[in-house]
Amino acid sequence: MFAATAVLAVMGLLISAYGYFIEQKMKRDATYKPVCDISDNISCTKPFLSPYGKLMKVSNTVVGMGFYSTILAFSMLGYALPIFYLSVAAAGASLVLAYILYVKIRSLCLLCTAIYGINVGLLFVSYSYLI
Repeated sequence: MFAATAVLAVMGLLISAYGYFIEQKMKRDATYKPVCDISDNISCTKPFLSPYGKLMKVSNTVVGMGFYSTILAFSMLGYALPIFYLSVAAAGASLVLAYILYVKIRSLCLLCTAIYGINVGLLFVSYSYLI
C-alpha cells in the first residue's frame, strides 16, 4: 500500500543528496559546473547560492534529506496520517519556493522543480491512503 510513497521518498532523497553533493563540490571548487547548470536561466546553482537556499542557516538540501528520510520511515511503518500532514506542509512550502524561484530568482532549477513535483505527488498519494 505504501510502495508509491516509498518510491517518491527515495526519489526525493536521491535528488536532495545530489543537490547537497553539488553544494559541497561548489564550496571546494569555485570552477565546478554541475550538469544541471544548462544556461543562465536554467540553473540549479543559482537558487542554491541565493539567500533562499537555506532555511534558518540550514541548506534546503539537508532539510530535504531529513524530510524524505522521515517520509520513508513512516511509509515503512505504515503511518498514513503523519505522511499526509507532512505532505501538506511540503506541498505548501513547494508553492512558496516555486514562486521565489520563478518570480524572484527568475531561474528554472531542474532539481528544485523535480522536488516540487515529488512533493505534490506525495500529497496526492498520501491523501489516497486516507479516503
